[in-house]
Amino acid sequence: MFPGQGSQQIGMGKELLSLYPDLLIDKFENTLGWSLEEIISKGDEELIKKTNIAQPYIFAISYCYGLEAIKKLGLPKVGIGHSLGEYTALSLANILSYQDALKIISVRGNAMQEAVENSNTTMAAVLTADLNNTIKSIKDLATQGIEINISNYNDSSQIVISGMIQDLDYIKSDPKSIQAKRIIPLEVAGAFHSPTVSSAKKKVSEVLESIEFKNGDFTVYMNIDAKPMIIETVKNRLINQIDNSVLFYDQILNIEKIESPDYWYHIGPGNVTVGMVKKSISSKGLGVINSISSLEKI
Repeated sequence: MFPGQGSQQIGMGKELLSLYPDLLIDKFENTLGWSLEEIISKGDEELIKKTNIAQPYIFAISYCYGLEAIKKLGLPKVGIGHSLGEYTALSLANILSYQDALKIISVRGNAMQEAVENSNTTMAAVLTADLNNTIKSIKDLATQGIEINISNYNDSSQIVISGMIQDLDYIKSDPKSIQAKRIIPLEVAGAFHSPTVSSAKKKVSEVLESIEFKNGDFTVYMNIDAKPMIIETVKNRLINQIDNSVLFYDQILNIEKIESPDYWYHIGPGNVTVGMVKKSISSKGLGVINSISSLEKI
């Protein structure tokens, strides 16, 4: 399981530079035209929050930790990623090359950033003890002229919503209005995975036209419909992922039902995806691989 934007941390992956100079220095700079090594050495927290920096950075680091995990554990049965992390899963499965993924991610990140600029939109995490009622309450707000989108279905007790700042402020003042325990504002540039970023799809579609996808080494379940990737539809599903909900909770449930893996690993910065699994299914082994030392302990 591979994380998306928001998981970035100062200095993350520094230990990988000497292990993967070809990927993290040479190929990265040749593909994108800027130095990841320089970004890592600067340690600038505000810089790594920028979408055009954060997304390729998180992808590249997660990819290399994924390579290390495969060396030790072998190929996984299934891979999934949270939004951006979907590209990491596809690349490690050799469905998509590392450099092609960087190209797409760069275009995708810039196009999504442009789409939300001056949109007056934001996002918030919603914690609830009754997921179905909370979802129903959010949809019912439309009758009051309050358009709230559900951008991420994360687990059995959390979703991420997006919309106009004033609309989210309205429900943040009264979480009980949507049957929620807490509503936590997120530090984001705007309403990602919503109609606000639909304009980004055109540029992503254009770059995808020149990219070759292959049948991979393991199955990847996709955000848009929580079903396995197939070559015939992968490009359209990646394009539509941009402005549709990330169905991570459904991915977890489908994989548990269909594949029944014994162990779930979060690979990449942070540890957010293991928390989502822990809340959604029980009695499963969970591991976090976000450093060389964490891998040595497994």
